[in-house]
Amino acid sequence: MFDSIAPVESEPTSVVSSHWLWAARCFALIYTIALVGEYVTAALANPVLALFMFLFMFGVRGLLSLVLLYFLFRRGKKSLALALGLGAATAFIALFGVASNALFWPLGQSFGLASMVIFGPTTPPFVGMMHAPNPELATAGLLLFWSFGICSAMLGLSSVVAFKKTAHEAEGTGKLRLAFCAGIAVPFVVWLIGMLLVMTVLPFHI
Repeated sequence: MFDSIAPVESEPTSVVSSHWLWAARCFALIYTIALVGEYVTAALANPVLALFMFLFMFGVRGLLSLVLLYFLFRRGKKSLALALGLGAATAFIALFGVASNALFWPLGQSFGLASMVIFGPTTPPFVGMMHAPNPELATAGLLLFWSFGICSAMLGLSSVVAFKKTAHEAEGTGKLRLAFCAGIAVPFVVWLIGMLLVMTVLPFHI
């Protein structure tokens, strides 16, 4: 009689207690704190610059990071798969920003507004601090910059491994893979929509 009752849809117990899942949660939290910390520092130093940074750099990513944290702590296999896909995409975008700023900072500066519109959403925090004229402040910024890069790499790694464990232990992996791919697509779709809106509105204000 009781064998015929379908189990409640939730994560497998081993996935809930997985070190990889908790690692993804911790690194997502550190990622969010880094974005918020950069924005608060900029707001205290220059409110006008902080508004620009919120619109073009950290605002959307900050909101997406809060969505990521929300779904990472929800129960349900599909919610977890969506969050892990979002975590993997978030990490990829962050690492792209770290690599591009580390390798091509002078080149990116020469493109001005166009590069800020296109690549602004990938700009990692602590870049301005890293290039500050004060040597001590620049050293602290450099350490925070690369710490953010390591955090992003671990977020991506833990998200992918945790999803593989979830898909391996759960039934109906097709739906989970679809949710994971949807989570990956969300940041890129938001980024594309934001760029299209800015490119549409910007010519009327120049």
